[in-house]
Amino acid sequence: MSLNEIRRKVLNREGLFSLLYPLLWLLSKLYCGVSSLRNYLYDSGFLNSTSFGLPVVSVGNIVAGGSGKTPLVESLYLYLEEAGFSPAIVTRGYRGKEKGPAFAKPQPEVFGDEASVYALKGYRTVVSKDKLKGIEFAFEKGSNVVILDDGFQYRKVRPTLNLVSVDPFNPFGDEHCLPLGLLREPISSLERADAFVITRANLVSSERLESLELFLKTFKKPIFIAQQHFKFWVDGEFKRTHPPQGEFVDVFCGIGNPDQFLKMIVDMGYRVRNYLVFEDHHVYTDEDLKRLSELENPVTTEKDLIKLKGRLRRVRAPVLKLEAYGLKEFILANVKNAQRSKEEKLEGDLAPSGVSSFKL
Repeated sequence: MSLNEIRRKVLNREGLFSLLYPLLWLLSKLYCGVSSLRNYLYDSGFLNSTSFGLPVVSVGNIVAGGSGKTPLVESLYLYLEEAGFSPAIVTRGYRGKEKGPAFAKPQPEVFGDEASVYALKGYRTVVSKDKLKGIEFAFEKGSNVVILDDGFQYRKVRPTLNLVSVDPFNPFGDEHCLPLGLLREPISSLERADAFVITRANLVSSERLESLELFLKTFKKPIFIAQQHFKFWVDGEFKRTHPPQGEFVDVFCGIGNPDQFLKMIVDMGYRVRNYLVFEDHHVYTDEDLKRLSELENPVTTEKDLIKLKGRLRRVRAPVLKLEAYGLKEFILANVKNAQRSKEEKLEGDLAPSGVSSFKL
């Protein structure tokens, strides 16, 4: 039984699991209290946040687990690159051995699974356990805009733009902080967001989407509705390949929200014969591979695929694309405005004393 399954049983007070509810409730309140105190110290200036002269776009969420953040980061990278910027993704490299700062390579045991997928696709990616140093490293190496992966709780940096990805399936982590729920900080912390991106909107009902959008509007920030679409299939070597043959597939994954991945496969028209769920960021063992090799038509995610290193035959993964009307224009406008402000400040600093700096 996974930790998430145990948490769910405690939350629903099922059988003997209900005995753990008071303890987890108390720990949850304590977690929220500590998080609120930390935010207060940053907001009041008791703890310092660093600003950079170049644009930093933070992409994060307020819940633990998957929220569709990875396709969002990839989309932002492509928006910026196509517009002529030299972007870099800065990420912690969760469960990777590399402390950094260093440029990531497709080696999940060293750089983490997400960073490895980014690197494999040719995205300039910096892994650093200290994200502040990672941002400095990226700018020193020639990037002129940074996408800070999972940056919403990283208060040491004051980003140019704070984007929050919101998962429509469980947007607020059962409305309890960890460990009873999945919230990493109180819902009121969303006041810090500059914009919301509701991911995977095409996978939920219109009623659920409208209800979520109505709540987010109370924060008076832009809201973008993002749809996640299938692009093509890749094999174990990350080479483009044909779709799984036949009607049935065997699904396995180790991600934050496995059921959403399952739903997407079903919505593509496949029938699921086997469904195996591992912990988020799971490291596959030889025993796991032996079990998975018995699957007839295995399908998994890109993050899981890169950790298998071509050791599983016939496996495929869908490559996804995020589309959100107006998001590209919003990102580019804010990044260009930040860049323009920096240039104007430099002109003002270089102007002789007593002489105004102006443009013709």
